[in-house]
Amino acid sequence: MSLKDVQRTFQPASQTELRPNGAIAMAADTTTCLIIGGGLAGLMAAVTLQRRGLHPIVLDKGYGIGGRLASRRVRSNRGNIGLFDYGAQQFTVGTPTFQSWVDDWLQQGIVRTWSQGFADATGGFRQSDHPHYCGVVSNRAIAQHLAQTLEIHQPQQVTRLDWQGEQWVAYTESAQTFSGDVALLTPPLPQTLGLLALSHIPIPDDVAPRLQIVTYAPCIAVLALLAQESAIPAPGGLYLNGEPLQWLASNSQKGISPGGYGVTLHGGPRFSQAYWEADNAAIAAHLIAAAQPWLNAPVMAHHVHRWKYSQPLQRFGDAFTQINRPGPLFLAGDAFAPEAAASTLEGAALSGLAAARAIADAYR
Repeated sequence: MSLKDVQRTFQPASQTELRPNGAIAMAADTTTCLIIGGGLAGLMAAVTLQRRGLHPIVLDKGYGIGGRLASRRVRSNRGNIGLFDYGAQQFTVGTPTFQSWVDDWLQQGIVRTWSQGFADATGGFRQSDHPHYCGVVSNRAIAQHLAQTLEIHQPQQVTRLDWQGEQWVAYTESAQTFSGDVALLTPPLPQTLGLLALSHIPIPDDVAPRLQIVTYAPCIAVLALLAQESAIPAPGGLYLNGEPLQWLASNSQKGISPGGYGVTLHGGPRFSQAYWEADNAAIAAHLIAAAQPWLNAPVMAHHVHRWKYSQPLQRFGDAFTQINRPGPLFLAGDAFAPEAAASTLEGAALSGLAAARAIADAYR
């Protein structure tokens, strides 16, 4: 959706204005929704609420929007720069709902089809039933596209939620406060439950056991900037045996790093758990050594990133859940992914969309 399309959605103009940063400012009597978490679930929910006439305010603890739609540059001491997707590498689609969004992104040049599958460690090729999509510029650019007309505050780590009168008030580490009529929490579920506990918000007895069974697998990523192109087979992705490595990706073959040969290495869940507290140098040395047959080049620079909640192993079972006391509070995110989702990213998107529709139907 273009900026003009967004502005037309909120006519008459007397009820809206466009802020200098591109965000839409709604009328004073518009229902405001606090969205905690600027990953794909939070952003999809925010765009949907904005289109339905509500005012979403997104609070995210990071400096870069998008959660696991994460991309960054790594520079060597020789001045070489590689751009890496180091969180979610690609995504597939299994539902018409999410496909409609992806088709729009394809038309606008935000995403492209990367491949119909990837090579594996045996020398074979794992053909997929679904196309694998990725961002044209980077995967973070998908999040930036969604965020362009939203009111987003970063970095804002929410430390407490409090129901005051008829509104939620979010308190942040930077001593700022934000208020809204309804709240939507989209971080990884353990972080959401931690915030609810610190805020002394009770979870209904019929919901608590289902939330507590949700578990995640960790993943340690190493971003390795090489002196030359790697030996990863075309189209640039490689499935490995899972331990210590489960995935390699050539960002130059992927098309996002034309100025540097960057390879993203994802450690397996057992390795990531065992090495979670290890020194970064030890982690990088171990995973780079394991990947050496496919790197085939000296490593000029590297960076290590830990994803504590990489992928949900056990999900909630519904697309979102709602807590009505002390005020209207919704929980969504990848832990609430519907079974129809073909990828973790699609699951997060569908959860955010479902929660946003419920909020809009009840409060617009």
